[in-house]
Amino acid sequence: MADTGTAPSRADGGVRSIARAVEVLELFDEHHPTKQLREIVTSTGLPKTTVVRLLATLESLGLITSRSDSTYGPGPSFLRWVMLADSLWEVGEETKKRMQQLVDTSGETVNIYIRQGLNRVSIAQVEGTATVRSVVGVGVPYPLSTGASAKILLGSAPESVSREVAARRKGLSFEELQRQVETIRQAGYAVSHGEREFGASAVAAPICGPDGRVIAAVSVGGPTSRFTADRVERYIDAVTAAAREISGNGLGPVEVFL
Repeated sequence: MADTGTAPSRADGGVRSIARAVEVLELFDEHHPTKQLREIVTSTGLPKTTVVRLLATLESLGLITSRSDSTYGPGPSFLRWVMLADSLWEVGEETKKRMQQLVDTSGETVNIYIRQGLNRVSIAQVEGTATVRSVVGVGVPYPLSTGASAKILLGSAPESVSREVAARRKGLSFEELQRQVETIRQAGYAVSHGEREFGASAVAAPICGPDGRVIAAVSVGGPTSRFTADRVERYIDAVTAAAREISGNGLGPVEVFL
């Protein structure tokens, strides 16, 4: 008979170690390419000995590099994975061209979002032309509980996802979220003002696969001050037209993963 008493603890320990390693790696971004050991310890809340052990393991794998002054940064092994991710998660040329046309039409930043678990992630972005514009981090997860694109993506998500999303947002019931999502599904677009960030607005529409399932959302986003009623109407027409065209042409290589 298998030893069911010890196997789960080993698995849990392994998963916990992976989660802690990822937590350390997530501390680094374009604004914080390096971190000192004390910063990593403070940010993670882990014992120093645990952090040192994690960093040593990551460094042996080429995922972390260090200097003599106890400063750490992403290692060279990421270069291979970045190139791989770029090739696998790339939208097609027709989609890129349509995104640029949408920027030319609206002047606002255009993003393609997909759902990843309980988050939405931008996999492609073309920045707007205005000096003051809205820009999100490509590849950075944002909660599905807020934003026009989030409501679009929830339209094809399992009920369990919607329930978890509602539970994580204070003051939002599952029933109310479902009503919002159904209204948006019927309208074919979503508009949000100040949901994800105060002063930021967006208009989004669904990109569908050959089977009619929502696989992504295309959005224009910018300062709420520019999203006046007349402009929002124009943006709705432009975004829904772009979404229909992208759906018809196909999103690109990334579509096989969606």
